[in-house]
This record gives sequence, C-alpha cells and structure tokens, in this order.
Amino acid sequence: MLFTGTINTVATKFQDLQIVKGTGRGPPTKFEHPFLQTAIMFVGEYACLFAHYLSVLIVSGVYKLRQKKSEEDFKDIVEEQTAKKPVQEHANPLVFWIPAICDLSGTTLLNIGLFFTYASVYQMLRGSVVIFNAIFACIFLKQRLGFHHWFGIVLIVAGLTTVGLSSVLYTSSGSAGARNPLLGDALVVVACILQAVQFVVEEKFVAKYDAAPLECVGWEGFFGLSMTLVFLFVLYFIPGSDAHSLENGAYAFAQMARSPILMISVVGSATSIAFFNFIGITITKRVSSTTRSTIDACRTMFIWVVSLVLGWEDFRFLQLGGFAVLVTGTFLYNGVIRIPIYHGWYVRKQYEKAQIKAFEDAVDNTFAQVENEQDAGF
Repeated sequence: MLFTGTINTVATKFQDLQIVKGTGRGPPTKFEHPFLQTAIMFVGEYACLFAHYLSVLIVSGVYKLRQKKSEEDFKDIVEEQTAKKPVQEHANPLVFWIPAICDLSGTTLLNIGLFFTYASVYQMLRGSVVIFNAIFACIFLKQRLGFHHWFGIVLIVAGLTTVGLSSVLYTSSGSAGARNPLLGDALVVVACILQAVQFVVEEKFVAKYDAAPLECVGWEGFFGLSMTLVFLFVLYFIPGSDAHSLENGAYAFAQMARSPILMISVVGSATSIAFFNFIGITITKRVSSTTRSTIDACRTMFIWVVSLVLGWEDFRFLQLGGFAVLVTGTFLYNGVIRIPIYHGWYVRKQYEKAQIKAFEDAVDNTFAQVENEQDAGF
C-alpha cells in the first residue's frame, strides 16, 4: 500500500510538470487535466472488476480439478463453515455508487490541489483524513477509540499544522509546480473530508454485504468512470484555456501520444491506484477504515524523500519536524509505539470486552438453536 501509493502520487505530480505539444500549431503546454487524471484512476479501479471475475473462474476451475472428497463430505464441510460464519447479503453493485461519488469528488480536488501545492506538503496534508475518518467512524459506525488513538490523532494534527506552516512561511526556489500553496492546501483538506466519508461508507458496506475487495474496487471504478466521462464530455464544449476547452480530453491524449514518458507515467498511475485501492479495501474489511487511513499517512516519508531527490523542493527543517510528529502520531495510533502502563491496562480492558461479547454471542446462538429445534417439531 505504501509503495503503490507513493508511485501514484509521484506519477501524478510528474504529469502535472510535463510540457508537451498536443494538436495544432500552438506551443507545447503543461499537462493540466485533473478530470482526465481522475478518469485514468477509475480505469485502473475498473480493471479490478475483470481481475475479480477472472480469479473466480480460475479458482472454480482449479477446485473442480482438485476436488477429491465425496459430495456428502463436501456438503458437511459447507454446513460446518456456514454455521461458523454469519450469512451475508450479496452486494448490489449500486451500493458502490455512493463511495464512487466521494471518490470522484475527492480525487478531482486532490489532483487540482496537487497542481497548486508541493508534493510532500500535499501528501502530509492528506494525513488529515485520519482525523475526519476517526470522527465519522465514532459517529456513524459507533466505534470507540482509546486514549492512545486520540492522542495519536492530536499528534497528527500538530504535525499537519507544522507542515502547513512550511508552505506559508517559505518560498522554495527549487520547488516545482507550487503556484498557490494556500489554495492547494485548502483543496486537499476538503478532498480528505470526502475521502473519510468514502472510507466509512466502504467499511459499512463490506461489513454488511458479501463482496470481495476486488469486486468493491471494480464497481467503484465502473460508476466513477461513467460519471467522469460525462463530465469530460461536457467540459469539452465549455470554452476555456485548455486548447479552447475547459478541459480537452482529446488534446490530452495527443500529448500522451507525443510523449512516451508521459504515457508511461499515466499507465503507472492507473496500475498503482488499482493495487493501492485493492489493498486499502482489504485492510478496511479485515481491520478498519481508520487503520487504513493511518497506514496511508505513513507514505509521507517516501513522498518527501522522492521530492527532495528529484529537486521538486528544497529541504526545510520545519517540514522535517512536522513529518516526525506526524509519523509519531501515526505509529502511536496503530500501537507501534506503546505507552507502557496504559498499554497493559488497555489490553486487559479489550480482553474483558471480547470475553463478554463472546459470552453474549454464545447465549444468543443457544437461544436461536433452541427456537429452531422447537419450530422443527423436536
């Protein structure tokens, strides 16, 4: 997740800095196409749907070839597994239209914000999704966070504030593409609110419905791509500065055709976002959406290092301090850094809650089994 996320951010920023000639006799222009970049992201996500159905076919074929047990034994295994796992309703693909809207809006604002601000500041501000994710999870998912969770969030806020100051107090001669840091930072924060909504909705759906991570990402990509293509069609006919349009998709494809390195970055962006979202949904399904957002914040280190190596910005100690506080808060939230006395108390408290929950579930299952036997006439 950290590796693929870093590739996606760096590739998108690299595209924003490219100056390539498109159609016509005009001079080369920058690759400024935020809606098309969003569509490219959804293409990568949509590809996950084909990968999902292909994996289903492969697994089914392999199972049929290797099946050695009798039909009765297989039936017993199925009944045993069904008894252990609660029955989940199969997901209606339309439910993923809601997170797709949040994904579309958030990603478009992120692409625009990245164009106006620094790559490392952009990535560090994206850590604010942890704050909004935690708040929304407590409100809508009824999750309870411990003291170390909230203290970690406070440190993340402090780190974000420090990093945000770096884009206001300093103007970096070596920085590339930072046209309006304040506007870019504001757009990134708004996008993070939308992404937090997306993460919470996804966690709600993957817990309620029987849907594989690849299937979830694929359907979000389908709905997101459908909506983005409509926007691109409309923007093409609105007068603007992008080859006489507000956003000219045809001109963007001409730029990609004339620049192999730009095309490679586009393909890399689509591929990396597919893996990134697949891993993210998997973490959401197995752990929680808040854990997913905190892990995502850790890729700040890689973005910061790459930005310095490529000369996109100059080294600032204020950024280094903000980065250190941000990572410390992220590690504290996920239990990598532990508060000695408090951690032992917290573990015992969680163990007691788990025991009570297991006892209540056992009692409920017993009553349900008795009711089923009575209905069956025993």
